[in-house]
Amino acid sequence: VKIMECWRTIGQMVLPVFYGVDPSEVRHQTGEFGKAFQSLLNRISQEEEEDKSLKWRGALIEAAALAGSV
Repeated sequence: VKIMECWRTIGQMVLPVFYGVDPSEVRHQTGEFGKAFQSLLNRISQEEEEDKSLKWRGALIEAAALAGSV
């Protein structure tokens, strides 16, 4: 999440690497990746970590979009 913030604010280079997963599954959080990510979020405490899960979703969407622009 911090790396995407640095990319937005100071232009730090971000090079997403997707090994064994289609970037569109990460971007849309579908398929096997989506299932695994949702399982992780379900294990996190709902009330105090909900904001964090939203930030992670946003960062993953941004990172996956970068993969398509290279």
